[in-house]
This record gives sequence, structure tokens and C-alpha cells, in this order.
Amino acid sequence: MGSRNTGTPDLLSTLDQGILTLTLNRPEARNAMSDPMLEAMDRELAFAEGSNEVRCVVLQGSGRAFCAGGDVKAMGENPITPSKLDDRVEYQCAIQRATSGRLVAIAKPTMAIIHGPAAGAGFALALACDLRVMARPAFLLTAFASVALSGDFGIGYLLTRLVGTARAREMMFLPERISSDRALDMGLTNWVYEAEDLPKQAAVIARRLASAPPQALGYMKEHLNRALSSEFGPYMDREVRCHIDCSQTADHLEGVRAFAEKRAPLFSGH
Repeated sequence: MGSRNTGTPDLLSTLDQGILTLTLNRPEARNAMSDPMLEAMDRELAFAEGSNEVRCVVLQGSGRAFCAGGDVKAMGENPITPSKLDDRVEYQCAIQRATSGRLVAIAKPTMAIIHGPAAGAGFALALACDLRVMARPAFLLTAFASVALSGDFGIGYLLTRLVGTARAREMMFLPERISSDRALDMGLTNWVYEAEDLPKQAAVIARRLASAPPQALGYMKEHLNRALSSEFGPYMDREVRCHIDCSQTADHLEGVRAFAEKRAPLFSGH
């Protein structure tokens, strides 16, 4: 396992067998976001986007929480002054696109491992991932209304697409803890495991993602994202082009051979 220098202790990064694991690392603050954490995440996701070594991205938290979202204590101690509003808006627009936005758009599968509470913008980061796996004691919470904020990091957009407009409004207007079992029922998480089983089971899923054919999965993710906004005809036209492109890869040939030989395929990423 290779550790990467993120430039800050607030975010840890390791690359192991194609799995880039990003760990939010402010356990004393329940991994509340900081500018250095988000800027490091921007750099690491940019690396993942451009590196053939990275086959999937995993996002997790250290300590007892996944992520508490914005640092409410810091908001009280260092409020945004009127003279700095425009600069802060510009900064946050850029950093949200580079984090939540890139998790959604990157042509590689992403997964959030939620072992503890995911609240506010931390919940949004988890929703921006393609897949989510939760420990049974963990919970999800929008939280924004409790501190008179409207929400950021794409929370309303992502919630609406996952649970529908009526349920998203309920969750945003009237924040309540969503247990892991209820999250599973609502489609907010893909799997729930007992806390002691979560690391092992999440590792199994991550290895499956990292061993899958990367070009095919990248196109699959593109199609799934386009399905939310594209008309059916143009969607299918693009689908055909990508499908035929995949048929020209060494991975496709390997998959065909493995099928004929009744063995598991070994995809090289070519």
C-alpha cells in the first residue's frame, strides 16, 4: 500500500492495487470540512481522474464519524464578513465542482464507506459517490435547517435524484436522522453491514470495482449520468458508440476468452 502526500493532515490518501482511498482526517471535529481538506481532495481526485493506476476511488472518515459537514464551530469563530462574500462564493463554487462535482463526473467508480454519522455537506459528499456502504449504527442527516443554512455541495440535487422530490423536501425542511436500515429501504445506501464486518465487506466491493474493465465502467457511468437529462434517442446513439468502442479493447477479448474457458477474466485496463 502506497501512502500519498496530500499536503495536509486533514486528508489521508493511499493507493493500493488500483484503489485510491481518501480518508477525511479530523476526528476531533468529526471530520468536519476544512479548506485544506477540500483542496487536498481536489488534487487527489484530479490525480485519480488522470491516472491509469487508479481504477476506483473510496471515500471514508477516521475516528467515529464519516463527516459532520461544515465546521459549525469555525463558522461561529470566523464568520464571513460582507467584504469577503464574493470571494467566498467564488471559492466555494470552485471547490464544490472539484469535489462533489468530480465524484459525480469522474469516469471511474466511487464509493463512500459510512461507518459513522454523515451530516450536512458530509452527507452530500457521500451522495456524490456512485455507491455507498454503511455500518448498521451509522446514520445520515441533512442538518442544514438546524443551523439556518440552505445546503451546499449539491445536496438538494443529489437527494432529489435518489429519493424523489417529495422525500427530498421532507428531509431538507425537517431534518431527522436516517438510520442505516431506513437508508437501505430508501435507496440511499447499497449495503448495510454490522460495524465489525464493514471494513472487510467494503474491501471486497472495492476490489471488485478495481478489477472490473475500466473503459466499460467509465462508459457505464457516463450513460447513467446522461440518463438523467438526455432524450432517449441521443442517449442510445451515444450508447452504441461507446459499446462498439469497448468491443475493440483487449479487455473485451479477455472477457470473451474467459467466458469460453469458464474462468474469471483478468482485465488489464487496455
